[in-house]
Amino acid sequence: MGGSLQSYANKKNWSFYDEAAVLRMDYIYRAELAKSISCEGLLVDLSLDQHVEVRKGVAENPNAPLATLKRLAEQDLCICVQNSAKQTLSKLIQ
Repeated sequence: MGGSLQSYANKKNWSFYDEAAVLRMDYIYRAELAKSISCEGLLVDLSLDQHVEVRKGVAENPNAPLATLKRLAEQDLCICVQNSAKQTLSKLIQ
């Protein structure tokens, strides 16, 4: 992960400008960050991304809100996103 991506991945306190910067990134970088960030609002936004890779990253992230993971598991159009969200949910429920 590049230097600026790493700084976002480790960020604890997110500003509106930080979130906007991530949303403007190329989808490959959004997908990478979606796997590891902890900003719930941004994870909700990324869970609605047009790119499957980004939504799958959210689905694999245990920091994603439970409601978001449930929605991805039940309603996402891509089966790989659904399966990833189901796996994450099952790990969290154990």
